Amino acid sequence: MNQTKKLDGKVAIITGGSSGIGYATAKLFKEEGANVIITGRNQEQLDKASSELGVTGITSDSSKLEDISNLYEQVKEKMGKIDVLFLNAGIAPFAPLEHVSEEHFDSIMNINVKGLYFGVQKALPFLSDKVSIIFTSSVVNEMGMAGASVYAASKAAVRSLARTMAAELVEKGVRVNVISPGPIETPIFGKIGMSEEQMAGMKEQISQTNPMKRFGKPEEIATAALFLASDDSSYMLGAEIRVDGGMTQL
Repeated sequence: MNQTKKLDGKVAIITGGSSGIGYATAKLFKEEGANVIITGRNQEQLDKASSELGVTGITSDSSKLEDISNLYEQVKEKMGKIDVLFLNAGIAPFAPLEHVSEEHFDSIMNINVKGLYFGVQKALPFLSDKVSIIFTSSVVNEMGMAGASVYAASKAAVRSLARTMAAELVEKGVRVNVISPGPIETPIFGKIGMSEEQMAGMKEQISQTNPMKRFGKPEEIATAALFLASDDSSYMLGAEIRVDGGMTQL
């Protein structure tokens, strides 16, 4: 007797799905029976990921509203509906307060906050009757981490939006929840603007101060996303799951 898959027949969109957390989640969602669409800005990387995973890849820049609208129109044509929307795309460049430019500020906020906000708004006409929306925030949404002022503020906004959108959309049958990862071994760590020496020092410091003495794996976030995407979390709304090795708890 075959065991029922947790996302059997569901249509799942994962933004930022060509690497890291998004890639691991797309793999798991497909294994659990979902029809998966991943997005990314880099065409070559997206093509490679979608081919490896055996999923649909759609080029889309989360900071551009036109791209967001085009994404959902393509999903409607290919799949007809959306059951799971994992708004995971984000960037994390760090900079000391005195070095933050308007361009730095806008680039982070446009992808991490504006893209997520309108990613939900523009998806509304395409949602099925019973939908799970998941945001990727970060444990820095409540921590004072030097050099992360704009990034942390963007992720605090994401956490706040999970609550307000959950309250606004619950009557439509939509559940909105958020995952806040701690330090995870993903390509995003190579894009925060530090030298290799600074990066090595930061990773060592984080590993030593983390109760579990290590970085997490993308697959450990993917399992949390699967829980929120499936009926296993049917009574969760506006909640935050911290997957951080105890970083914010102990």
